[in-house]
Amino acid sequence: MCSTAKIGQFVGIMVCFAAAMVFANGESDQREGVRPEFVSIGTASPAGAYYPLGAAMADIWNRNIPGTRFSSQETGGSVANLNLIAGGELEMGMANENVAFNAAEGNNPFSEPIDFSGGWILNSSNAVIVALEDSGITSVSELRRKKVALGAPGSSANVFGELILASERIQAGDYEAVYMGWQESADALNDGFIDAALMVGGQPFPAITSLSARTKVQVLTFDTELFRALRTYPYASGVIPAKMYNMRRDGDSVQIRSAVYLSNSLPDDLVYDMVKAVFDNIPILTGAHPSASGTQLFSRSAAEEIELTVHPGVLRYAREVGVWK
Repeated sequence: MCSTAKIGQFVGIMVCFAAAMVFANGESDQREGVRPEFVSIGTASPAGAYYPLGAAMADIWNRNIPGTRFSSQETGGSVANLNLIAGGELEMGMANENVAFNAAEGNNPFSEPIDFSGGWILNSSNAVIVALEDSGITSVSELRRKKVALGAPGSSANVFGELILASERIQAGDYEAVYMGWQESADALNDGFIDAALMVGGQPFPAITSLSARTKVQVLTFDTELFRALRTYPYASGVIPAKMYNMRRDGDSVQIRSAVYLSNSLPDDLVYDMVKAVFDNIPILTGAHPSASGTQLFSRSAAEEIELTVHPGVLRYAREVGVWK
């Protein structure tokens, strides 16, 4: 017969062996924990694309996943969502991938690295600066000594606005920066309180669409080559066609990919059910906002390119549909 000490030693060895196997197999093992009663997803201002998409996903999950109640929350956007995940106030949130990269690295505007996992790509957003047509402003170069809204205070949009202005050699102090949400910015433009406003989101962007229904607008142009030289992350520039907002001419934009990011506390089996429900109901998302037509899974190469760890529950689904190989 084995002694109690020998049995305890054997059990200890087997536990260590099992732990080593879990570590070695990493991606394929599932953490099926107790499902939370509530899950909240952070979005952004109601005037952008994140808010309706978050509400649509919460509705999909509530109709398809019993036992957990899902809700979408209005927040300050990308930076706020990742900080709220870090603080345990959100289980998931939407963010631009460059912001998520900086959060994982602990780069500005984050004070330290944040632990989270990648979910799925929602859409490709565009950062643009818009003015009223009757202002005569057509280029960012004309914003020197003007009043420019750069999005909500402390949001990632602030960085995009500063980079776009810098692409025309306009630095802090050369213009008056104000900070407000998308719809506030649109209203302030319409009322003549500001000269131009940065807008970031899937196109067509609701705040710009509503503004263009009241008055003629123009998305401004900027030096895209200099912008690419200034960037600290591989952004691409793009064109906003004149017909999108009934403008006189095309405008320039910065293209940003948006994604859902997840707390590592979420059980793998729940996340699997969530991502499957999303991709089974893409028409509902596109009905909430047309930019959701770009919803897709991260491929292995796309995740590796930005050093993103994808949540195991998402990986299980991605393997099933052949995206992750």
